Amino acid sequence: MRLTEERVIPFLAGRGGDDDLDDLIADAVRQAKVRFRANAWGLGVLKASGSGDFDSGLYIWGRPFFVTADDPATVAETVVRYCNSTLDEVDDLARSQIDLLDPALSNHVEPDMAGTLPADRHLAKGFRWKLDLLREATSAVRAGRPTIRNGDGDEISAADALTGNIQFVLIEFLAALLPGWIERGRVWPTELAEQATTNGYPPLSDNTALFGSFPAEFPSLDWVPNWTIPSNYAIGGYAASSNIQPLRNWLSQNVEALAEVGDQWNDRPYVRKALRKFDEALALAELTGSAFVEAAEIYYPGMGTVN
Repeated sequence: MRLTEERVIPFLAGRGGDDDLDDLIADAVRQAKVRFRANAWGLGVLKASGSGDFDSGLYIWGRPFFVTADDPATVAETVVRYCNSTLDEVDDLARSQIDLLDPALSNHVEPDMAGTLPADRHLAKGFRWKLDLLREATSAVRAGRPTIRNGDGDEISAADALTGNIQFVLIEFLAALLPGWIERGRVWPTELAEQATTNGYPPLSDNTALFGSFPAEFPSLDWVPNWTIPSNYAIGGYAASSNIQPLRNWLSQNVEALAEVGDQWNDRPYVRKALRKFDEALALAELTGSAFVEAAEIYYPGMGTVN
């Protein structure tokens, strides 16, 4: 949230120069290449093992990068190591994760490089164009211009572009710098809490904090926060860094009740795995002093957008 408040929100609000986030964009590009290489190792293990006991829903399309550790603290520490890695350091880190599964497996695995990654300049453009668009929308609102042109050249409401997209664009960008976990189905914490009989409500609040200074600066606009995920491409419940440990405690105390809810397929083991992923994500937030937020469609594995 310090990065949000000190760097990203001021940029979106039109302060400073147009190049003020260039260092963060460059870091997002580096991490995209690290992520691509790490995932290639995970896909290589999947290919080498057939399917067997290799949990692709956890190791490839669940946790960020490629991590096979057992306990949440080690998972979080490994994610941070990937976040800070150069591309040349990824292979050794990925091999160490293969060794945790089976030391004999490393000799039979090669990274699956079937896909391709865009050139750095295209990656950079992908990370920043929405930020630039909202920065332009802010400028238009200040100047009293009702519309801006979107990436397709269509005129859109500047005010609606801001109020309807700022949270998603913010979290999508931050996730390129500190990744989240992937899960499918109606299994996010506030959704499960609504259905289960639990010991109190989870220490999550609405996500007003993600609007930053905008509501105070533009009080005439309609800033509507969410306390849970209301739809696709939306941001849900929020836990400040001070609530991360209480939220982990709440999940631990209520895991049985939450797992009994099941998901839309009435699959309770699936929900247990989702709860494991939540705790790992919270362990990363705790390690890095970050907040936690529920979100939908930040990642889209079918379209190549992974963590």
